[in-house]
Amino acid sequence: MSTARPRVALIGVHGHGRVHLEALLERERAGVLELCGAADRREPDAGDDRLGGREFSTDAVELLETLRPDIAVISTPIHTHLGIAEAALSVGAHLLLEKPPVTSVADHARLLSAAEAAGRHCQVGFQAFGSSVVDQLATQVREGEFGEVTRVAMSGHWWRGYEYYRRAPWGGRRVLDGVTVADGVLTNPFAHGVALALRLAGTRVLSTTVEPFHAYDIETDDTACARIATDGAEVTLAATVCAERESEPYVRVFGTRGTATVWYTEDRLLTITAAGEHEQAGGRVALLDDLIEHLGDDPARDVLRCPLRSTGMFTEVLEAIQRGPAPRAIPADHVRAGERGRTVPGIEDAVARVVATGRLFSELGLLPWTEEGAPA
Repeated sequence: MSTARPRVALIGVHGHGRVHLEALLERERAGVLELCGAADRREPDAGDDRLGGREFSTDAVELLETLRPDIAVISTPIHTHLGIAEAALSVGAHLLLEKPPVTSVADHARLLSAAEAAGRHCQVGFQAFGSSVVDQLATQVREGEFGEVTRVAMSGHWWRGYEYYRRAPWGGRRVLDGVTVADGVLTNPFAHGVALALRLAGTRVLSTTVEPFHAYDIETDDTACARIATDGAEVTLAATVCAERESEPYVRVFGTRGTATVWYTEDRLLTITAAGEHEQAGGRVALLDDLIEHLGDDPARDVLRCPLRSTGMFTEVLEAIQRGPAPRAIPADHVRAGERGRTVPGIEDAVARVVATGRLFSELGLLPWTEEGAPA
């Protein structure tokens, strides 16, 4: 790549955009890039002077057309990604696009076509793909260290309170003003794990079965499981943000000669084979740094750690979940409501059983509200 510092525009300075802003400022101080401006529908918070007089606009497209940056970092609501990304490509910018990249298979194809026509990279913000232990696990799977991989599973149980769903008008929505939002538990907070499980399992999605539920008064799901058939291994997913006991999410690979578990937020990997147990911790390459490193490379070669093309399976699953059954309310007598939020007793054990057995919630016999014919 050129030795000139790339000029970067940040689209979205609130929410997760704050994390991107800190990362950009750190790299600017190190001489890696120039943060030339930012955009958000809302002005920066009072007293927040981190932009330091840089160009700011409440109109992302206008800012992009004015600054014509080398890179656009897009950290805006899911349903706004496509339009902003296309605008950035049209002025010649490479993209670091937060996950999920888009909300439909058609939009995924459209954005991929736009990136190819512009000759620009589009890196998607599935951060786990920057992990060295994820690289290691993918290599071990590919080389057959665990034998034939029969199933890949993901577990996630976090807790999010009322404020999580009040954070923005699109919080907890499937659709807003006729536009798909897909702010579900598998498609947003645990999207990293879903994308990782899919990448380890196969190359093509054949079918998706989903069981979505909600303890909060929301339109989408806060608790869900899914079974996905691929052209390789089966994938089972189980997640909630209504846990009484939080733990780090993980992806587990089941093979005929061993298993592997990767805690992808901690960059930690445990493998169990005939040779014994081996645990290792790794480091992580920031996806922004990876993008900058490869700016001068041919985008058609997919040299990035998480190029848009590699996220097609995730988008297929997102669309299948969106088109699947509407989330069912968990009956009030199975929910604990507190001042700050809600929990679902027993959900952690159910998530663990889905991972261990490959059975869905309704097949476990642990949660009566999940069974066929249970009251909504």
